Amino acid sequence: MDEQSVDLENPKVDEIVDLVKQYITPYEIEVNPFTLKFKFLESDNPEFSKNFTQLYSALNNVGYLARMVKGYEHYIEVFPNQKKKFVSSWVNVVMLGLTILSTLYAGYLFSLDFVSPGPGSFWQALFYGAVFFSAPLLTILGIHELGHYFVAKHYGIRASLPFFIPFIPIGYSIGTFGAFISLRDPFPNRKIMTNIGAAGPLAGFLIAFPLLFVANYLQGTISPVGSFVPFIMNFPPIYGLLNLVQPSGTPVFPMVMSVWVGIFATAMNLIPLGQLDGGHIARGIVGKRANLISYFFVLVLMVLSINYFGWILIAFLMLFLGLNHPPAMDDDAPVGYLQMVIGIVAVVIFIISFTAIPFMS
Repeated sequence: MDEQSVDLENPKVDEIVDLVKQYITPYEIEVNPFTLKFKFLESDNPEFSKNFTQLYSALNNVGYLARMVKGYEHYIEVFPNQKKKFVSSWVNVVMLGLTILSTLYAGYLFSLDFVSPGPGSFWQALFYGAVFFSAPLLTILGIHELGHYFVAKHYGIRASLPFFIPFIPIGYSIGTFGAFISLRDPFPNRKIMTNIGAAGPLAGFLIAFPLLFVANYLQGTISPVGSFVPFIMNFPPIYGLLNLVQPSGTPVFPMVMSVWVGIFATAMNLIPLGQLDGGHIARGIVGKRANLISYFFVLVLMVLSINYFGWILIAFLMLFLGLNHPPAMDDDAPVGYLQMVIGIVAVVIFIISFTAIPFMS
């Protein structure tokens, strides 16, 4: 079937054909009820990976997706992007507001041991909870998600604003289950998959790193007036490497707690499981073999759950959500040296941030 036989009576088909041919040189075009297939030869498209990424963005702008398929015949399959109704951004605002309130209350509770009883103690504890707990914690979580958001936007991939998840601070919880963004388009290739996956943890870690020293200073400066310790925290290796204070058996200053949570959340997200950030990075760098890494780390979490029950919950949650990461639309495009460096940096951050037994009662 040559190009002259393509039905161009539909102006949309004509538009898509012309758009694709700006980036790819096909030798045959096949029109199906719901897709267009552009068959091509690699010899006719020496810069295929680069051009496909540009084509993907151009098609996405007009409501279409492109997928590259390699086999006996190489072809690009173009099909309409499903129109989805997304929630209003007011949902993001309301969830953020509720999370501010829940983390503020959690911070208030963590601050009580650092505020002397008396007139104004309530407002002082509330102030400590806002400035030294809620603000740094939500800043770390927010910068993490905005890292994903802005890198996705850079590549023309639609993404939601961050959704913060409030949690009623029953007892001594931190008042939140974290935050996430929703990517509304597939990854064009493994390079972009790696870059977007790594952007969040790297941004979150970079903002948390200087806060470690601020929190350490405050822990040594503001002495506790109480002695209640709801649980004993275990600190990741980065604290020992930086020779930071690791409180044990004494009340932990609220900012130390909030930054610790931010560091722990970074490590959690870097576990190479399914569609966690670490799963994106692993799938981007090693391709299909990342599925084996996911299964291995599920087993690791099950072993770690012997000493900390929370890991078994994470393991079963990831099994429920699925361990096999979906491929990129051009899954055969090679990754570059930059992605290799990103992968190494992510592994280092994971190692120095991970705590096998986060805390003990």
